[in-house]
Amino acid sequence: MMDLQELISRARFIFSGAPKRFEAFKLVNGKNSTKDIANKTGRSLSSVLQDLQKLKDLELIQEKRNDNAIIKKDGASIFIKNPLVKHISNSYFSDISDVKKFVKEKITKEGKIKSISPLHIPNEGEILDICKRGEDQHYEFKMPGIKMEDLSEEIAAFLHTKSGGFIFYGIDDSGTILGSDCIRQEFDQRIQNSIRNTITPHPNIEIHDKDVMGTKIILIMVPPWDKKSIYQFTKKQRYLIRKGTNKFALSPDELRKISKGEYVI
Repeated sequence: MMDLQELISRARFIFSGAPKRFEAFKLVNGKNSTKDIANKTGRSLSSVLQDLQKLKDLELIQEKRNDNAIIKKDGASIFIKNPLVKHISNSYFSDISDVKKFVKEKITKEGKIKSISPLHIPNEGEILDICKRGEDQHYEFKMPGIKMEDLSEEIAAFLHTKSGGFIFYGIDDSGTILGSDCIRQEFDQRIQNSIRNTITPHPNIEIHDKDVMGTKIILIMVPPWDKKSIYQFTKKQRYLIRKGTNKFALSPDELRKISKGEYVI
């Protein structure tokens, strides 16, 4: 059975650069016939039918039926939205978010980048976008139940990066939203204790809980490197950095660079 995230992804693909098709989709409500939609959008019936057929092929809509008989109005078919997307806000079908929205560069008068800092916590729709794209330099997914020590190690790696990043607790490696296994207050206490026991000096992080399609997940926001501190993951006595979707021990050359206040990545 098609899941919601896949349907949203299909919708974004089929609506990208096709605003008229999106308008037709918004008028699919189980009452408007294909002729009604053509009249309301000022388009020809044939072009509307072509768009609706594409939406049907992608399982976003289906013909309205009664006892397996197709219901028509004035000889024209009536469509309904797939039950999974019926009550989803149209904003979910807008273009995929730009990662640059989450990171803000401060520009000096000379035109040079002075520092980079997180801009805001992603909202529900943006989190769905991130899940679809997958992990990258800025985003890490962690399944519920993972050891706090393992999370602290990921945090230690993010701490030496130019833009910091987000760890999504309650999402597996494939981007499937599973949900958190504890409330934010309990999680915050556990991760803060772990950080104090495994990272020196102790960094400040932010913990937020988000409701994504009725499922609670927890976001750990790791700040950008402050260009001063050198954080050691004391459990393994290593200095770490995140590169892409992996974490690595800083090389001697990279440690020297950081000690001078220079970014590695």
